[in-house]
Amino acid sequence: MLYGASKGAVRTMTKDIAMEFATQGVRVNSIHPGYINTAMVDYAAATTKRDKAELGEAVSPMGRVGTVDEVSNLVLFLASDESSYITGAEMVINGGAMAR
Repeated sequence: MLYGASKGAVRTMTKDIAMEFATQGVRVNSIHPGYINTAMVDYAAATTKRDKAELGEAVSPMGRVGTVDEVSNLVLFLASDESSYITGAEMVINGGAMAR
């Protein structure tokens, strides 16, 4: 419950802060990863008694967990001038899990 509440707070704060500072050229976006190959996914796999491949097939239409590099690439994009007209966005990176 607290995890979900904190994610909701991040989403709301992203939009509020983006609106507050948009005229000053400050861009504010948030990244919402799904199952990414980290210690948290190791824990989820262990507690559900699945290996990471099984877990990825179960939670993602792409059939796998994401990589840290995929999230890093999104961070680099948002930090670059290529994303200069993006603010207040919630960037979901979860292999399509939210599309279900």
